[in-house]
Amino acid sequence: MKKNLIVLMSLMFVISVYSQKIIKNPKTGFSTVPYLFINNIEMTDSMTVVSFQISQYSGYKFSIPKKTYIKDVLKDEKLFIKSAEGVSMKGVNVVPESGVLNYKLIFGKLDKSVTKIEYGEANDGGDWFIHDIALQDVPNPSGINKELEGNWFNTNNGNWEIGFFDNNVVYKNQVWNYEKVTLKNGNGSVRLSNKDKNVTLLVKKGKEGSYFIGENLKSLNAFSNSFTDELLKTIPKDVVYEMPVFKSDSATYSGYIKNYSPKAAVKTIAIHIDDIITGAQNTFVAQINNNGFFSIKLPLYYPHEVWVRSSIFNGSVYLEPGKDVFQLLGDRQTIFMGESARINADLLRTQNVRRSDYEDMMRIILDMNPQDYKIYCQGIANKKMESLESIRKSNAIGSKAYQIGKLEIEYNAIAQMMNYQRDKETAFRLKNKIPNNQMEISLKKDTLTADYYQFLTDDVINNPLAVISTHSYQNVINSLQFLDLLRLGNFSNSFLETADEIEKSGYSLTKEEQQLLIDFKDVEAFQNRPAQKEFEKKYGEISASFFTKHQKIIKEIRKDGIYNTSDLEAYLIKNNIPISKEEKDFIKAEKRLAKETSPEQIKKNFAVYEALNSFYQKHQILLSQIYNEKRAAFRNKKLAELFTIKEGFATDIMKSQDICNKVVDQLTPLSQEELIRQQQSIQTPFIADYIKKCNNESLAKIQVNKLKTGYVLNETPKTEADKLFAEIMNKYKDKLVYVDFWATWCGPCRSGIERIKPLKEEMKDKGIVFVYLTNQSSPEQTYSAMIPDIKGEHYRLSTDEWNYLAAKFNISGIPHYMLVSKDGQVINPKLGQHSNEELKKILEKEL
Repeated sequence: MKKNLIVLMSLMFVISVYSQKIIKNPKTGFSTVPYLFINNIEMTDSMTVVSFQISQYSGYKFSIPKKTYIKDVLKDEKLFIKSAEGVSMKGVNVVPESGVLNYKLIFGKLDKSVTKIEYGEANDGGDWFIHDIALQDVPNPSGINKELEGNWFNTNNGNWEIGFFDNNVVYKNQVWNYEKVTLKNGNGSVRLSNKDKNVTLLVKKGKEGSYFIGENLKSLNAFSNSFTDELLKTIPKDVVYEMPVFKSDSATYSGYIKNYSPKAAVKTIAIHIDDIITGAQNTFVAQINNNGFFSIKLPLYYPHEVWVRSSIFNGSVYLEPGKDVFQLLGDRQTIFMGESARINADLLRTQNVRRSDYEDMMRIILDMNPQDYKIYCQGIANKKMESLESIRKSNAIGSKAYQIGKLEIEYNAIAQMMNYQRDKETAFRLKNKIPNNQMEISLKKDTLTADYYQFLTDDVINNPLAVISTHSYQNVINSLQFLDLLRLGNFSNSFLETADEIEKSGYSLTKEEQQLLIDFKDVEAFQNRPAQKEFEKKYGEISASFFTKHQKIIKEIRKDGIYNTSDLEAYLIKNNIPISKEEKDFIKAEKRLAKETSPEQIKKNFAVYEALNSFYQKHQILLSQIYNEKRAAFRNKKLAELFTIKEGFATDIMKSQDICNKVVDQLTPLSQEELIRQQQSIQTPFIADYIKKCNNESLAKIQVNKLKTGYVLNETPKTEADKLFAEIMNKYKDKLVYVDFWATWCGPCRSGIERIKPLKEEMKDKGIVFVYLTNQSSPEQTYSAMIPDIKGEHYRLSTDEWNYLAAKFNISGIPHYMLVSKDGQVINPKLGQHSNEELKKILEKEL
């Protein structure tokens, strides 16, 4: 009996083994999730279990959609998820401190004949997809042996120098095609081609999985397919960054997307570069070739981190002027080759140490006073410094990464301490679910004196080398510009004082503006008469609120540019619009005052006020510059008084950002005299020269824009406010309309416009119209210079027209995007910001 039982158990085990199939580290095709990997797939008679590993930063959040699926690539039928292990299907999952999370998803049974599957999300908006997952060993189509596939590191220097993949080879910062593979037992040659170039790699098998590879048989290098601690020791020592750190140059960023497919919706990669001298963020777009290779030359004048944005990779890369870096994307390893490979690899090893613990801070800040918070921030910084020191002592990173890490930890702590009040309010809003548009909150504001900010010293703030610390120093400078103790606040000049300031800046008033000065003095004298002053004292506040409330009616009943209070009162009574007792008293008083004023004087007053409004709109950029200079002088004075921080590098950066806001952002170059004056006010020679370079580029851009076509400046339809939007859309019947509410001074607006340029070009013949609406806050000179570079239909609305549309569509800020159907119906009043790939899907769906 016992013997029969053993036989029966053995038989059951054999059946179980044969009914189960496990595919370890299966080959996959194109993936839209570069940080999600499949460890293995287990297939049984009843289910399919897919084991995943997600590698992201600690605290990264993700969910498992209800309609997550797998399917045979040859069929449409999907097998939806049944259960999960290691993650929740109901809530949000969080990546632990290690940065790695392993979990399993269980699906229904796959047919044994299936050879390739797809993993994805069927929910609307789902964007996690892994294509062509092989359920059996697939030989490399080139003919190279399986052992040679993958990434190879030179054992002499630790560098990644070769990658053998299914369809291509990465070598010397380029992507090559397999031309001819001649290998026997791992020995032989691999001939590669790249356009008109050819190269032959000689391959010789070594011991324990190593290979000798090179172009010359006499000088083959030893390679290992795994990066080990031993390889770390072979990496040559690097030297720290030293002054001068600024250098007008460029950097080349290239890469290869493993298993990229031209069928993918992703055709471009966006690179965002923060410019500390101008304060702007510049966007550049790299086109992805059909073989997955991309390369772009980027202007760069100091070493720093840039943002890379796409659905394939969403992260950062450290670039250095005059150098190149090549990145492998879509693989389990994030690795680099090229001149800046070492610094990028080292920064990856320290990213958890360098990153701010923002979520932890949000949890504790509400329970702390300012001094406790300072101690907390400094304590966190000390712990991070200890961790960084430990990594350095293990020889895991070079001198540059250690230098950057120290600076970043230091300046992150400073920025956090400076932003105590702002972050505390953010934490309070999050905890109590208070929206940002609710201005009044019950949080008591702490009073921060100069003593709190004693960590701000001249050595810290005026350190030019701090710019290499990724974005930390820039965050400190941004916080410094808006520090309450350094704020000038609002100041108001009379029109006569304003005109005087404008003339002192070098501008010559026109004849019309000189006449306005004379007329204003006359009107001012009239307004200063005793009866008018008494009226303003008694009814000033109610007058302002009354006319604000009824400005739309006033606009309708105006005659010859003026309105009569009696006519306004009659209109309100006729249309049963209630008038309070206070308002009735005010109207009577104003009618009495009006009897003492001739119609000519009233007409003159209105003409002067309208001319004043036009004057301020015309000179808003110049007035902003004047204000910036006053603000800078006040800020510099306070920096010296409160913190003994001298005028130097930091104040030069802040001043240059004010100057370049006009020159670059507002596309309004300085005159030669003004340029020289501004350059002389800057102590740092490179910054002074860079301002001149920006000024010349803006002048050139304006000239180039004059020759551009593809944009239309439209006259706003003259119609009732409630019909305005429909009237504008009426011009684009039978077209899908993408509406962009923007302004010339809005950085995110311009960045968004720049980002979708490739998509607009790609979809130019698809029946889509791009309509751009702005208001009078976009200075006419800047607007006229800027829009030729923005293909589409443009409208510059009046203040009233803009306000009406903002109220109609509940627009609280810009950029604001909307989508209007072919029949003129608003189908999405709050489209939000999307990547080009996501936006393309939305547009194609509506088409």
